[in-house]
Amino acid sequence: MGWFDEAGHGGSVDVEALMDSGAAGLLWRIVNDGALVSVGRTSDGGAVGVTVTLDGAWRREYFRDSDELTDWLARAAAAVAEEAPKVTAASAARRQRSRRS
Repeated sequence: MGWFDEAGHGGSVDVEALMDSGAAGLLWRIVNDGALVSVGRTSDGGAVGVTVTLDGAWRREYFRDSDELTDWLARAAAAVAEEAPKVTAASAARRQRSRRS
């Protein structure tokens, strides 16, 4: 095994512990403000990747530490709140769907 193969810490990230912080509330706040949030483990299980997408623009980072994740999500939440288009509440009226012919 060469030096390049020894990168990383070799441990598996504890996803439950990572999310057992202020991260979950920030994730829901970002989604509520109109962004798409994707969360998944890397293929080797060593980190959790989080992607925030808003109007086609996206940013992804990888985390092993809950404090780093929470700090990043707090900045993401502020950016989404500032940049998200103001969406009006959904109408209670039923909408007629057009049929393809």
